[in-house]
Amino acid sequence: MAWLYALATLAVGYLLGRARLGHRLSDWANWQKYGKPTGWRYAVMFTVLSAENLGWLVAHPVQGWHAWQHRNDPPPPRSPAPQYDPDWAAKRRARP
Repeated sequence: MAWLYALATLAVGYLLGRARLGHRLSDWANWQKYGKPTGWRYAVMFTVLSAENLGWLVAHPVQGWHAWQHRNDPPPPRSPAPQYDPDWAAKRRARP
């Protein structure tokens, strides 16, 4: 009888993992940021995103501290734009 309970527990755990309820809730909360959430939607969105951020900081404290220290750094310089070479075909044929 215990093996039946173990099998049922594994099956329920598998189905909950496949449903990815936390991922769906996180996606929903992120989409709510772009609208005008009011009332209960704002409270749920704030709670979900806060829990997600706190969980990430608990799991990755060093990366979180590093990100906090560099949050206002300027973006890296851009690479130069590619230049058009009208003679590219001849140069390509000349290559061995």
